[in-house]
Amino acid sequence: MTNAELTARLLSNVIAFRHLQRQRGQLRHLELPGVDAFCLPDLAKELHFQQVYFTDAEALAAALPAVEDFFRAQGVPAWRAVVPPGSETGGRVLGAAGYRPDEHLSDAMGLVLAEAPDVPPSIPLEVPETLRELVALNVAVWGQWSGTLEVWNQGPPLPVHTLLACEAGRALACGFSQDVGDTAGVFMVATAPEARGRGLASEVMRGLLAGARARGMKASVLQATPQAKGMYRRLGYRDLGGWVSWVYRAG
Repeated sequence: MTNAELTARLLSNVIAFRHLQRQRGQLRHLELPGVDAFCLPDLAKELHFQQVYFTDAEALAAALPAVEDFFRAQGVPAWRAVVPPGSETGGRVLGAAGYRPDEHLSDAMGLVLAEAPDVPPSIPLEVPETLRELVALNVAVWGQWSGTLEVWNQGPPLPVHTLLACEAGRALACGFSQDVGDTAGVFMVATAPEARGRGLASEVMRGLLAGARARGMKASVLQATPQAKGMYRRLGYRDLGGWVSWVYRAG
């Protein structure tokens, strides 16, 4: 499986993850051929939540006027289009429309399960009935956006596979995966600040990968922070390149 194929699977998984947020009433969505735009009007000035994804550069060029109307109607002053590696045409389309490259968003990583060591977790992991403990851990790590994280506590249960590493009845590390086709996307991996350095996130990841194999998944994809890249590499993930945001500022 090539890096380009894994990148395409990651893009599909990220869009599916945004749809989970939309189903919780958190995001507004515009769907056009080859283009998906998501915004969070309640945090209109937070660029992090105003995103455009595309699978076809020509479709992106045709969609940009409607995308601008969508964000302006929601009162959003700036938004960004995510350009994965290998999409030079997308960058040119955005540059011609007044978008400007802003920041290296995240490091994309992918793993072909048949090529990676099948190492089960060395500690017991728990499958929670709700996402409350996972949400609490992520709030502890990403507290500035606690309101957007707590929306995951709403019902009904989501079609995700969640694991916790617990000690004395308390969750210390967590993560979940969602399946899109034959690919498990990994999201919301977090470790309590006081429990870092003990390898607990690695154990959660081994459990998530074991579960993906058991469900017949062929690959796993994720977006890594710089601090976590080493852990994912040790698990067998390969670097797929950085995703860059191109920002448009209205007016």
